[in-house]
Amino acid sequence: MVTHLPQVAAYADVHLMVQRTGRDGASGVRRLTSEDRVAELARMLAGLGDSDSGRAHARELLETAQNDELT
Repeated sequence: MVTHLPQVAAYADVHLMVQRTGRDGASGVRRLTSEDRVAELARMLAGLGDSDSGRAHARELLETAQNDELT
């Protein structure tokens, strides 16, 4: 599944990031670590900036998703 919604991405088993790697239009894909995932969800939530509140919200989303999967 491809999504730009952090609320949906938080439920993923694996989070991949597709990013343009050069001016020639080439793209690369990388699997995010747990900390990278928090940072990416925070970026998706708050735009391009990085903030403590964005990271806290991202962690809360991941925790909620994990708890939902356990029930």
